[in-house]
Amino acid sequence: MLQKTFSIYPENFDDCRLFIEAGNQHFACWCKDVQTGAVKAFEFFQFDTDEKNTIDSVLGEIRLYSKLMNKGISPEAIIWDTEDAVCVPAAFYRDDLAPQYIDMLMGEAAGTRVLTQPVEDNVIVSRYATAYSNAFNTHFDNNNFTHKFSQVLKKYGNSAQATGGEQANIMHVIFYPSHFIMVAFKNADLQIVRSFSYSTSEDALYNIMQVCNQYNMPVAGTTIIASGLIDTASNLYSTLYGYLDNFSLQEGGEVNFEAPGFSEYPAHYFLPFIYE
Repeated sequence: MLQKTFSIYPENFDDCRLFIEAGNQHFACWCKDVQTGAVKAFEFFQFDTDEKNTIDSVLGEIRLYSKLMNKGISPEAIIWDTEDAVCVPAAFYRDDLAPQYIDMLMGEAAGTRVLTQPVEDNVIVSRYATAYSNAFNTHFDNNNFTHKFSQVLKKYGNSAQATGGEQANIMHVIFYPSHFIMVAFKNADLQIVRSFSYSTSEDALYNIMQVCNQYNMPVAGTTIIASGLIDTASNLYSTLYGYLDNFSLQEGGEVNFEAPGFSEYPAHYFLPFIYE
């Protein structure tokens, strides 16, 4: 079943850059103005996949309901949001071992492709189903594939150093309907970037506190900033706010949302999708 959660559009789509994020159960599409960088449009789709509901059929169905995918704009980037990804320190990375990094941690998987991306002093090694890329190649001409983790590190790595300095512990938690992505910095050094599944607020709280414990980042001394699809009226928010001492929602900062429909929602819903 396909569900369209957000559909925010401008009066015109002139001079737009299109971005698409593709996950196992969601697609997000957004447009930015070429000149100003303002966010002009946003769509978010949720779906289930099974043997009868393949990614190719899902993408085909989404194109029926997506205004952004039907504007004749080639995506500037297609961002994979998959669990099968690992961050390897560049000093220990080897090209010939890239597939083994994933296989050792996630198990072997047939019909997949490996993607490697250097980010600062690390290399993001990820894999995605060949059917995913084939489906996009069917619908779009220019496909620049990247992984969500690489975008997250570029987005939050610099801010962690600039905001917290060398003695700060900072954790960013990006929420989706059934999973969240965590990136944590201890004394401005990257500790973990990982995707966690969750079904209850207690699941999310447990994983956050467990990571703090594993990496010796005391909860009371760690700034935890949430963004994405977390509502202040939800049990998820009240649970995290109640148990985490320095918990807050990410603020919009300098991001310019051009379409009037954005004002109906808090900025933290959209911030994890906005890159340079």
